[in-house]
Amino acid sequence: MLSGVLKQCVETNLQLKYNLVRRAIYTNLLNGHPAIKKVGYPPKNAHIITTDYWSKEKLGNGNQRPYQILARLFGLQTPVNEYLYLPGESIEDGLLQDLIPDQGNKIAIIAPSSISPRKMTEPMIWQEIVEKLKGKGIFVIQVGSKDDIYIKGAYSLLGLTNPRQLISLLIKSDVILSVDNFIMHAAHLIGKSAIILWGPTHSTVYGYPEQIHFQCSTNHCEFRNKCLGPKFPGNYKTPCPIKNWHCMSKVPADKIIDYAINICFP
Repeated sequence: MLSGVLKQCVETNLQLKYNLVRRAIYTNLLNGHPAIKKVGYPPKNAHIITTDYWSKEKLGNGNQRPYQILARLFGLQTPVNEYLYLPGESIEDGLLQDLIPDQGNKIAIIAPSSISPRKMTEPMIWQEIVEKLKGKGIFVIQVGSKDDIYIKGAYSLLGLTNPRQLISLLIKSDVILSVDNFIMHAAHLIGKSAIILWGPTHSTVYGYPEQIHFQCSTNHCEFRNKCLGPKFPGNYKTPCPIKNWHCMSKVPADKIIDYAINICFP
């Protein structure tokens, strides 16, 4: 989102350049960005534009989506088109492609994990999804970090891709199944069919209209108004207190499977 907003800024003023305060998680993705002059520590008394959109305005749908708030922080008149942007070319990684068995199958990529455990559903549900997709002849690849829980039956590339390699891999897939995470945004970036599972966060705030969304209800959760959000930063990396019965355990696995199969075999 930040990259897209910066691209729109430089398109309105070709002379406009920013210095990026180095953040390891962003630097590689923003290399070569036309709006960034250099990356490093700021000089004394520099004017800093922070990107903590969640603390600036109330989040919501429409003009209160994160992208729109970010755009306003950088001086753009909103609403603007939510244009995600990856600088440079998304070059295929030959070594990465060689890791994937060429079986001539349709490919589904699953990304079950999130930095926040509260956005994740139970591994057994993902295992059911994987088994039934494989039963239909769909080759299932799991992506994510090396410490993520492996889903039995999936072909694991956990911890083997950087963000650019991952985007290159997503291009080769037929369908993406994910929770609210980086992969969800990356699917929108490349225009790939995606099925996204939601619980404490909402698709109208963070998702994209071309994606298929399964929103798990939190209506009967006693923690629904104090789960995730700007007022509860300490909750982000903690599991739901009601454990296996939290909202993300209520995803309709059969419907998700049907949609994925229909996308692969229209």
